[in-house]
Amino acid sequence: MKQQKKKVFFASLSILVAFLGGFATEEYQMIPYTKLRAIINRVTPTPPRRVSYFARPVKSEPSNYYLDRQSFFEKDGQTYDVVMVGASIIEAAEWEDLFPSLNIANRGIYGDTTAGVIARLDSILATKAEKAFIMVGLNDLSRGLSVPEVYANYEKIVMSLKENGISPYIQSTILGGERKADVNLKLVELNQSLQKLASESEDFIFIDLNSRLTKNGILDPRFSKDQVHLNGDGYAVWQEILRPHMLGNQSHNALHSEPAL
Repeated sequence: MKQQKKKVFFASLSILVAFLGGFATEEYQMIPYTKLRAIINRVTPTPPRRVSYFARPVKSEPSNYYLDRQSFFEKDGQTYDVVMVGASIIEAAEWEDLFPSLNIANRGIYGDTTAGVIARLDSILATKAEKAFIMVGLNDLSRGLSVPEVYANYEKIVMSLKENGISPYIQSTILGGERKADVNLKLVELNQSLQKLASESEDFIFIDLNSRLTKNGILDPRFSKDQVHLNGDGYAVWQEILRPHMLGNQSHNALHSEPAL
């Protein structure tokens, strides 16, 4: 208690000196905020800021969350009909609820990039799925990668899938909301390049998601609260777009047996 009183006394004295010093040095500041903040921090240091579990990593090393998901995928020895590949927008959906007649592997990881997908391709190939639906790229471009860099990674992903007997379905990377306007310009360029890639090969199929999910060049506000991730209505539209591609090899009755959100 006495120790605390001493700290308060010296802090008050220091503040008074700093206040008078502001006038003495002709700074003419009624309250010398810079000096005041420095004194307070010495007496009562600010506790370290808590970092969100899902905060975007500053360094290039994979996050603990990425590593945990990756290790889970590596332990999964099942085979699947379809594998969904991407970042948080892929991860957040319950794909087997949307298409219950199919055995679907969800290989989405929050915050992932094309480089992250390449690093875990083995666990994606291990699903031995017939089809892979890929949607990734927003995080790459948001973190400063160029469109050619992201496109080059995409090529590696789809070529690896093709070489291992999995048919790649390239979904257009969904545009963000208004606050993602700068990144959206790059996403449009990336999507055009991906569409061209698919048009030049019979092995790749391009699926345009933005034609239904965006409006006036941005993600339709009806489908998202944070201008990036989709709500139930957004996933319902996505489900409609994917249905013929998902169930293309099934019977007509099976095609119409999937539930609508």
